[in-house]
Amino acid sequence: MAVLTENDIINEDARKRFNKQRQVGENCKFIDVLNQVRSEHGLPPIHEDNVVDDTKELTKDDKQAYFWWKFKHDFFDDIGIKRLSKLPKGDTFILLYIKLITLALKCNGYICYEGIGISLNEEISLHLDRDIEECTELIEVLEKYNLITLIDDNETIYIKSFNTYTGVDDAKTRMRNSRERNKQQKNALS
Repeated sequence: MAVLTENDIINEDARKRFNKQRQVGENCKFIDVLNQVRSEHGLPPIHEDNVVDDTKELTKDDKQAYFWWKFKHDFFDDIGIKRLSKLPKGDTFILLYIKLITLALKCNGYICYEGIGISLNEEISLHLDRDIEECTELIEVLEKYNLITLIDDNETIYIKSFNTYTGVDDAKTRMRNSRERNKQQKNALS
């Protein structure tokens, strides 16, 4: 049985915080989060040269995993989707975009380079069962039409409208729903 050192505990805490911050869309570096945790433990900061940043590989344990997504009635009314449909390979690109959304369910809207292929584009081509050139063109077009964002030196794709596809509510909607439930409960009691 392995014994965790203080350094292991600090690194694990920093990794969890980093993943939570990335999940809510914050643009942060692992080294900054790690140094913040080290500071909380009374330890000096470390320099980027001395840390191995293995946070690029995000798994379903790091992110909330969804098992479904909503295909809304106005999906094809989105400006980006309309622009895609007017391209020569537009219908193919829309189908592949839908497959990317499904693939992103595993990591809360992120598709990360896992080291399976030479590059992210090659991995996408393996996942989508398409050739690399077509996937490279797809990623370029989706980024151009503002449907995805490439982050971490083009090693991670984020689906921009992911929250609308998975039914994640914003704080206002949750509060409104909570007030409505409380109101219904009060009415039921009286």
